[in-house]
Amino acid sequence: MSEMTRTLQIISIQHELAMSIGLDLNLDKMLQLFLDRAKKRLSLRSAVVFKEAPRSRNDSDILCYPYNHRPDDTNDWLTEQVYEFSQLNVQNVCRQRGNSYYYLFKIPKFGAISFERKRTPIDDIVLNALSPLFGRLAVSCQACLEHQNLVDEITNRKAVEEQLRLQTYQDVLTGLPNRKMLNINLQSLLTNAQQHGQYGAVFFIDLDRFKLINDTLGHSVGDELLINITSKLKACIRRDDTLARVGGDEFILLLGDIGQTEQSAVGKATKVADKMLGLTRDSIELSRCAVFTSFSIGIALFPSPELNVNKSIADQAKQLIKHADIAMYKIKHTSRNDYLFYRHELQVMSTFRSEVEQRLHVALREEAFELYFQPMVNVAGGIVAAEGLLRWHDEKLGWVGPQEFIPVAEECGLIVEIGQWVLRQTSLLISQHLDWFTEGKLRYISINISPRQFSQPHFVAQVLEIIEEFTFPHSYLRLEITEGVAMENINSAIYIMNALIVHELFFMLDDFGSGYSSLSYLHQLPLKSVKIDRSFVSKIDQNTDNQVIVEAIIYISQHFSLECVVEGLETSEEYTYFHEKDVAAIQGFHFFKPLPRGAFVTLLSSLG
Repeated sequence: MSEMTRTLQIISIQHELAMSIGLDLNLDKMLQLFLDRAKKRLSLRSAVVFKEAPRSRNDSDILCYPYNHRPDDTNDWLTEQVYEFSQLNVQNVCRQRGNSYYYLFKIPKFGAISFERKRTPIDDIVLNALSPLFGRLAVSCQACLEHQNLVDEITNRKAVEEQLRLQTYQDVLTGLPNRKMLNINLQSLLTNAQQHGQYGAVFFIDLDRFKLINDTLGHSVGDELLINITSKLKACIRRDDTLARVGGDEFILLLGDIGQTEQSAVGKATKVADKMLGLTRDSIELSRCAVFTSFSIGIALFPSPELNVNKSIADQAKQLIKHADIAMYKIKHTSRNDYLFYRHELQVMSTFRSEVEQRLHVALREEAFELYFQPMVNVAGGIVAAEGLLRWHDEKLGWVGPQEFIPVAEECGLIVEIGQWVLRQTSLLISQHLDWFTEGKLRYISINISPRQFSQPHFVAQVLEIIEEFTFPHSYLRLEITEGVAMENINSAIYIMNALIVHELFFMLDDFGSGYSSLSYLHQLPLKSVKIDRSFVSKIDQNTDNQVIVEAIIYISQHFSLECVVEGLETSEEYTYFHEKDVAAIQGFHFFKPLPRGAFVTLLSSLG
């Protein structure tokens, strides 16, 4: 080979390797290209890049190892050679092992590179020509690293921005839009509806019994239920509809373009609501248990004459959500597991409810409530017991019925303090008139315990603390709970009841037979008596079906040694039916209406 040819060959090798440096800002790709060309032009067996010199003989950080055909012992030997090379103040060295030559070159501030050639070494002139390339390779590697750092920084910044966006507009647990995103979408829908005459709907969806599930089974079960419900609800709607989570167990659904007439909009909204109610007909299977729940749904259509078009779109959106909320509240406190379309009358009721809530605070503070007492009689008509009933006359609202203020008090939490007031006043009355009980005029006075009061963590301690303020045998006081309270969590109910029975405080099951399959649980509950629900008593002389149910309840009560009380008896015909029945007491307008405390005391005092 002539000197000119050899020189041109070296220049060609030098040029081709130089051209591979910096061709790509991806470090791995750039190094891979450099190694491939070096292997080809220098007839190498392998080429390896070490990113930074290993910190010890057993700690190598191999960035690229594309032509690794050597046995493991050669790998270990090469790593050791690189370690020793990193300690030397030289740019390259050659090591021979068997019939292979290993060339180590430093890549300043980056690491090292190794070439392996079989049998014949690389010519010294070629090596000298290659040496300047590794300085350029180091600069290129540094540029790649800086570019990657910049890319990573941008990627991380975008990830942070996306996370902030999600936190701003998305519910963390379910991944649904939150209230902020909901408002944006609703305002857009309202604007579109006004411009194009298309109807839309807002669904306010509340998950019934969620608080009970969350409190009794744990927050992890509650979270799993919400995620499960989210998936089910999303399956009921179109891709462009907005389903948002706006509270613990509250969702809002926005439907757009559901018709150009109110009738067609109602029809389509009804179909969606029916589909949602169908989701909870069976139990919902979770990872550790199955739960039963349902939906209470309020629906408000738009455009609507109830919306004030003179207000901003944002204010109209708030008003529309409030309308759906009002409708949901109404259905939740009547039947549950149903839906209701908003109408103006509900707004009037909602305003009244808000005023009731405000005045309840005043009534509790000023003790403006009254206790009325309704006597219970035996089948012969003689008084044997009584029930304490809460009444309220407000100086602004006038007489407010229990069916109006009790649900409000229950929801806002005041029912707990009100219940404690009733317990204290009843205990005071009993302690002041012990002769009624010792002389056989009364066996007990019962009071109602609300669901929220019963579910308080310290309910037992609170009851005992109040009644111990007074001196009387605790069996003179009886606590009435509804089937719903007992069946929500029967194990917890049994525990609470037994804790008070130890202190001779006995329980009566109110409204027995109304809406629950209680017969299968009746033998488990530590009850003293049951009250047959008034829906079975009304016109029982004319209703053979109710007669069968009532006689079955009486028989079962006898079997379990429970006192059976009839409530809501209002006519002589109804009394005639029960006159020969084996019941412990009868309560109803036919004998006595609820009496103010003074009239009740006078009545009992007049008894011989």
